[in-house]
Amino acid sequence: MCVDVIDNEPSRQALRDGRGKTRVAVAGLGLIGEGAALRLIDDDAFEYCGGLVRDPSKSRKSLPDDVLLSSDIDELLNAAPNVVIDALPDGEAGKTLIAKALARGIGIVSANKQAVAGSLAEFHDIAHRNSAHLFYSASVGGGAPMVETVRRAKARGEIVEMDAIVNGTVNYILTALAAGVGFDDAVKRAQDAGFAEPDPTADLSGDDARAKISILCYEAFGAEIDMNAVKTTALDKALASKIVADGGVYKQLSTIRKDKSGAVSASLSFVKVASDDFFAAVKGEGNALRVRLADGSVETCADKGAGRTPTVASLFTDLELASAQLPPRKSG
Repeated sequence: MCVDVIDNEPSRQALRDGRGKTRVAVAGLGLIGEGAALRLIDDDAFEYCGGLVRDPSKSRKSLPDDVLLSSDIDELLNAAPNVVIDALPDGEAGKTLIAKALARGIGIVSANKQAVAGSLAEFHDIAHRNSAHLFYSASVGGGAPMVETVRRAKARGEIVEMDAIVNGTVNYILTALAAGVGFDDAVKRAQDAGFAEPDPTADLSGDDARAKISILCYEAFGAEIDMNAVKTTALDKALASKIVADGGVYKQLSTIRKDKSGAVSASLSFVKVASDDFFAAVKGEGNALRVRLADGSVETCADKGAGRTPTVASLFTDLELASAQLPPRKSG
């Protein structure tokens, strides 16, 4: 039930045309979720109506203290949000939240790739049966509109190949390595900049990228690939040393192919891309996607792929679309 709209001005105007405020709850008030909540508070099209957190007693001085904070999903949903932003760091908790919200007819806007990956067909079915809306562009690409780009390409013809840099944290680390920064220091810099979690295992192991690959496969081919079937190479100190010693421009590339029989395969590897100007130009926390169609034509996108600002911006693009599709409602 997602809609491919890049220009969000029409949907934003719809919010202003007497529809009343959209009640929005935020699940997860970490770096991304807190950023989303703060933006909700400052936007008169929305009403921030609750947050889902692990510890409701924890002080959150940046947020109002008269808004519901709960560790219970059902309590949050009982606050009657029209839409829930899923910014949870945990995939399983996110899956539970999304399924329960959609079953109640509550829309979901998710940045939680571990929650949506592997369950998209199920979630779309629940959404359809309950007239709810499911959006997840922010789960892949951050500020780079990868989901929208794949949909646009698919509308033009058959997709046969996708190559992408989908992990901004790893790209940031590789850029730092190329500049002479040591591996441990590069990881710490990524954490300090808000690109890597305190535990960066999901990024460095490739698990984060595999989830995003699965989501892109769903958008391109209508079915997700088994994430366990995606061949991966982890970034560790030993590999970082080899990359630095070899020199040149290295990127972590996600590669997805559909052969003539229709079989889809995917891999994740570290590749020297000096001769590929498109990917070689992606620096820091950037992400990029190149989609090839059977007729030889190409669709691309690139932008910042990690951090609070681009991810929150992507969440709000989807939030405005979700809100515009709700039935008219009264203010207050």
